[in-house]
Amino acid sequence: MTPKGIPIPCLAALLTLLASSCDRASTKVGVSPAEVAPATAESESGAPANMPISLPEQVSFNEHIQPILSEYCYHCHGPDSATRKPKDAPLRLDRAEDVFKPRENGKPVIIKGDAAASLLVQRIHSQDKDEVMPPPESHKSLTPREVALLEKWIKQGAEFQPHWSFAALTRPSVPKTTAEAANPIDHFIAEKLDVAGLKMNPSEEARRFHRRLSFDLTGLPPQPEATDAFEKRYQADPDKAVAEEAKAMMATTAHAEHLTRHWLDAARYADTHGIHIDNYRSIWPYRDWVINAFKSNMPWDQFTVEQIAGDLLPNRTLDQQIATGFSRCLATTGEGGAIAEEYDAIYAKDRVDTTSAVWLGLTTGCAACHDHKFDPIS
Repeated sequence: MTPKGIPIPCLAALLTLLASSCDRASTKVGVSPAEVAPATAESESGAPANMPISLPEQVSFNEHIQPILSEYCYHCHGPDSATRKPKDAPLRLDRAEDVFKPRENGKPVIIKGDAAASLLVQRIHSQDKDEVMPPPESHKSLTPREVALLEKWIKQGAEFQPHWSFAALTRPSVPKTTAEAANPIDHFIAEKLDVAGLKMNPSEEARRFHRRLSFDLTGLPPQPEATDAFEKRYQADPDKAVAEEAKAMMATTAHAEHLTRHWLDAARYADTHGIHIDNYRSIWPYRDWVINAFKSNMPWDQFTVEQIAGDLLPNRTLDQQIATGFSRCLATTGEGGAIAEEYDAIYAKDRVDTTSAVWLGLTTGCAACHDHKFDPIS
């Protein structure tokens, strides 16, 4: 399901493509597409100096840099004010405005475009146990590749990015490869295989392909007679046979139920209360609403609005009220001694946590007690 006007089962479509390529790559795992940079120290595997280190062409703060800073730096230089150092002039590396603000020496800890002159890099390379970062007492040390990533990121301008769930999605360009790739997704796989010196395996034979396609799109094995029919059509015109079979599978109730399984996991669906005897509750109409939404290819905006606020819509229908079962799937209690006000607060927190995780990609639960260490929530 994607934004309005785009077919709902985008995951299934992706799996359709994956089914054609999942066995076409060698079992050996290749390295990421990269520009090769010389190593300055022993590699992570203990290889000698000057062995090449694989780096991405464009270093991303969210993908490559923030995980490094989170692992080695944020405890003392991150969002937690209780552990931030130094006490007299705390340094934060999680916010661009702090990173590029002049320090006591009149310079920021990171100088855009100049890794060697940046104090961050100098402290990482320092041989002085009182200066080196991370400090020895942390029992942590950056790998050569992590150091190289930081240095390249700084040379490329040290661009910070907003929290990943707030950034607009961008469609990557399809890479050019030497492989004869049938689908765009194959080109991305082939790009990695090219770097590793590997080649695509041949296309899967029709019967095994059909079985995988069925598991991907319906979660069920195909009927033998359906596989027989597919094999005949595949021999005559492979592309047409795959397109027609995928379309037919995606029109089935089984396909809608397969997608619904994943959505109900996110919605914390259960047929029992979860607290105090865990009694049965009749919430299956919400389950059926989700199945029907996928089966009818409901637009994403409608799917969102009806589950979050179907009961608030003007002239709302019974189905729109049922859709708000998303907010009612939480664990509840029927215990006579429960304090109503306390559980009202618990239920509200659960709804905020779940809605934030599913629609915003945020983990708001931490912020119930303190400023979030990684997500921008107070």
